[in-house]
Amino acid sequence: MYIFYRGESFDSNFYYYSGLDIDHAFLLVGKSKILFVPALNEAFAKANFPGRVVVYSDPFDKLSNFVKGKTVCADFSSLAAATVKKLEKYCSLKDATAEIIARRSVKRKDEIAKIRKAAQFTREIFHSLDFSAGTELDIEKQIRMKTIELGLEPAFDPIVATDSSTSYPHYRARKKKLGSLVMVDYGVKYGHYCSDLTRCFLLQPTKKQRQEYETLQNICYSIIDELPNLKCGKDVAGFAEKQMEKAGFPHLIHSIGHGIGLDVHEYPGLGFRSKARIAGATMAIEPAFYYEKYGMRFEETVYHDGKKAKIL
Repeated sequence: MYIFYRGESFDSNFYYYSGLDIDHAFLLVGKSKILFVPALNEAFAKANFPGRVVVYSDPFDKLSNFVKGKTVCADFSSLAAATVKKLEKYCSLKDATAEIIARRSVKRKDEIAKIRKAAQFTREIFHSLDFSAGTELDIEKQIRMKTIELGLEPAFDPIVATDSSTSYPHYRARKKKLGSLVMVDYGVKYGHYCSDLTRCFLLQPTKKQRQEYETLQNICYSIIDELPNLKCGKDVAGFAEKQMEKAGFPHLIHSIGHGIGLDVHEYPGLGFRSKARIAGATMAIEPAFYYEKYGMRFEETVYHDGKKAKIL
């Protein structure tokens, strides 16, 4: 038996296992699924949840009838210490967070379709940007306005950087006038699923910068093409490092990428120590370099079905 909790904010694991986003709700998953909600959410829960719905005034009083004396696997990433303490009066909790997160890495067809749609909308937003005048903040405003216009929400705050500011991977936009190079890292949520893409817009680039960006794109595509021949995260990291060294780029100061889905950063990890299997996963692949005067990053959201990898 597993227990999940969704408090004030959206919880990815709760949504994944319940198929529902409803606040202040507990979910028990065993041979069947039981949803525990306060009275104010009763009507919504009964109309949208396919399993049993139990209404509570005191959630622990109701939960105790189902978990008393049992060992329950818990998602510790969503349970506050006070909640754990109360539950442990009735049952033994086992931390199953790693298992729960890992299970989400193999994506279903409906999940892939939503991530693909999120990536398509992100590209549409990129194509709509007007760099003719303004500042980094003006571009961020365009991104946010277009996202609202499309009826979507950001997967994360936009990263908009120009010229020397592109040297900082997680830079926040300022009232800095746009120069010769603008880097935009952004993604939206579609049906709760995220995309993550990065593009460099070369407004007045040098010949060297054009060549560097083209090389960076080719590295990204070569990594994607190689994914079917790789087994786990550390294999991706190792292959990417060789490609970067071959191109003469400096060592990456962040991971070559990450899993993506209900969370922007999720399993599998793509670091040098990661043994996480990549087959069946959706990932963001983001080769980059950062010099003192400028940096560049190119990122695609991809799906690897175990036999071939596709850009979503």
